[in-house]
Amino acid sequence: MKPLICLLFFSHMLQAQWSPVKTFDVSSPIHSITDFDFINEERGFLISYSNNTNTFYRTIDGGITWDSTTTVEGYFINIVMVSDSIIYAAGNLIVNPGSYQSKQIYRSMDAGQTWSQHEIFNTLGILESDCMVFTNDSTGFVSCYDGMYFTNNYGTNWSLLNTSSGKFLVNLGTEVASFYNNDVYFTNTSSLTAQTNVLECYGIGGVESTGSYGDTLVRINHCNDGWGNMLDALTISELGGNTSVIHFIIGGISKVAINASGIFGINQRPLRSMDGGQSFFKQVCTLPSDSLLFFTRLEFIDNDIAYAFAVNQDSGIIKLLKTTNAGGITTNYVTQPLQNVGLTNDLDGFSLEVYPNPAVNELNIESSSLLDQLEICDLSGRQLATFTDIQNTHFAVDCQFLSPGNYLVKVSSEGKTAVRQIQVQ
Repeated sequence: MKPLICLLFFSHMLQAQWSPVKTFDVSSPIHSITDFDFINEERGFLISYSNNTNTFYRTIDGGITWDSTTTVEGYFINIVMVSDSIIYAAGNLIVNPGSYQSKQIYRSMDAGQTWSQHEIFNTLGILESDCMVFTNDSTGFVSCYDGMYFTNNYGTNWSLLNTSSGKFLVNLGTEVASFYNNDVYFTNTSSLTAQTNVLECYGIGGVESTGSYGDTLVRINHCNDGWGNMLDALTISELGGNTSVIHFIIGGISKVAINASGIFGINQRPLRSMDGGQSFFKQVCTLPSDSLLFFTRLEFIDNDIAYAFAVNQDSGIIKLLKTTNAGGITTNYVTQPLQNVGLTNDLDGFSLEVYPNPAVNELNIESSSLLDQLEICDLSGRQLATFTDIQNTHFAVDCQFLSPGNYLVKVSSEGKTAVRQIQVQ
């Protein structure tokens, strides 16, 4: 693997620094945020979802103010800024509830002032996060259950490139990588030749998150630790080279990224490794009024500047945060295995236990006081299920309706609220 640039000595002089940029409270029209993308430090887009309606918002002042550009129906999960003017958004429009869904691309060529709609195909399943990449203004790829589709005319027409299912597309310049179970498939972006090579990676189960830097891939997926335990594994892969398993991770990571300043992940709080993944430290977010901030998304603009979304576990309020030094560094190191990383705080007089985690078929919630209401949401805050009037200290949830992945469980009890992250296998 090409070495990461590690500035460990100098970084000890820095302090972790995530600054609040914008708070989206109950009065804000922006609700659950399914995706966001910044082209530079000032200009970005996000997708806000509510009741089968998506609104695309744009900022030109680094996230301080957001202006709506268009509203579309369905569930949109991915937005990509190819340039300040050219933006693509991918999502699903329900054709036949519970079965076929129409995959849609919305495109703007004038910085979001006007949008045009382009259908890719109708098939089972839905598009997932990070399903789309563009290698230049006009050439892009979308991967889903049905296979990989491509366009070379600004998304006006889409053609099936191959039938290999995959997700979490990564742009490597000359190639696009897609992931399925323990394999990585590569597509040449010049010749549009499918599966130029297939890289076998250790592990089984669904891929949770991916990132890339140069010709190096990093990903999180479900693996067997050799003792029969299914855990998350962080793997580092070189194109044309070997794959190394860096960590077995107990708590789960919802997002991973890699750049010259290290490997980054989100396990409720940001994690950072500066030694190629051999050890991680938790980045303490210095916001006294938000001691229960739960990070959900993270995106780097360059090696230092990143934006992140976090949810206040007490109120459910979403905050946009920014760092200009890759989150800085603290001495709070967490070495392998990564266990109990993140937040374990309980509200005063309110203890909560959620087990088993990861869950397979059933999830149990134990509380020190009577449970009133329980919500299950995805990591963007989109509500997937609600259980009311429980009035018991124990509640069991049949979670077989959830796809494998990470979710939030929001529990209300006697006027108090707590949020926990769970993983479903």
